[in-house]
Amino acid sequence: MLVGEVLYEDAQVLVSHAPPGMVGGYLGYLFVDAKRHARGLADLEDEEACALALVVTRLAKALERDGAEHVYAFTFNHVPHHHVHVVARHPGTPREFWGPRVDEWDDAPRGGEAEIAALCNRLRVGF
Repeated sequence: MLVGEVLYEDAQVLVSHAPPGMVGGYLGYLFVDAKRHARGLADLEDEEACALALVVTRLAKALERDGAEHVYAFTFNHVPHHHVHVVARHPGTPREFWGPRVDEWDDAPRGGEAEIAALCNRLRVGF
């Protein structure tokens, strides 16, 4: 599991923000991990898949309420444990950084532990 600041947890999923040393401290880069080990999408039970989808949708709404102009959900499965990257695209992001390169934009909002904790606290409200 990719665990930074834990934003949400239930019996099926764990949601965390990328730690400051990952993705350059990009604010709004979240991971939704299946709690049971599953190698990929095909290994998820129906209940787990529904729980993941619901949490991803709720996170997207929370990120948009916090100012994201768009929210991406990526599943790369480059590690042998299923997780979804849920990533805010901030206003003003140049088109060449849309999609999986969104965190490469030098002028993107970034922060350390305090900024990540503050964002997670805002996202938890109404989650």
